[in-house]
Amino acid sequence: MTQLNQPGPYHRHVDYEAGCILHVNPVTGEVIAQSAMVRAKNPEEKYQAWATERRADALLVSDHSSAVTLSTFPEAVASALRAPKPAKAGRGRPKTSYANPVAAYMHLLALPDLLPWVDHIITGSIITSAGVTNGKINVKARAVIGALFATEITAEVCKTSEISLRTAQRIAKAARHAAHGIASYVERHPTIKAEIDAEALFRAFSI
Repeated sequence: MTQLNQPGPYHRHVDYEAGCILHVNPVTGEVIAQSAMVRAKNPEEKYQAWATERRADALLVSDHSSAVTLSTFPEAVASALRAPKPAKAGRGRPKTSYANPVAAYMHLLALPDLLPWVDHIITGSIITSAGVTNGKINVKARAVIGALFATEITAEVCKTSEISLRTAQRIAKAARHAAHGIASYVERHPTIKAEIDAEALFRAFSI
């Protein structure tokens, strides 16, 4: 037998009607081997088979009686399960709040008039934080100065019937920037800090 007429590998034929797999000689058509098909079970059939087997299990009754229920839990655990879950935080950005470090002594720096270095810091903060449009600053300096007297600088504090929320946010941003600058300036100048401390001490004893 030459390579030309030598039979190749056996053909594999699946007979779905008969439910078997045939291995056939491609030259002679002779069935060399045959095996039964293993069909995947339908999910419903698999469940029914499991349920039947489970119902016949002698341990089913004891398993049911020993199952843990809410009534068998320790009271602390049961209470925790019954307690309502805390409400989730609302969407959106959290409100920005800033404890004002200069609120306690701002009146010493702004009354009756702003000290020159305070005025420079506030002006620079407005330009840096609130910005300038067509050569004009986007917020009024007096609004920022007013915010510097508040113990907490927030957009809600800066908002009025004449000031929109967006503008109030800009004012608060500039005021926070200025408050940080003023506080840093005071810390770097011991003489000014000493005068502020002395004035605060004098007012405390005067009350």
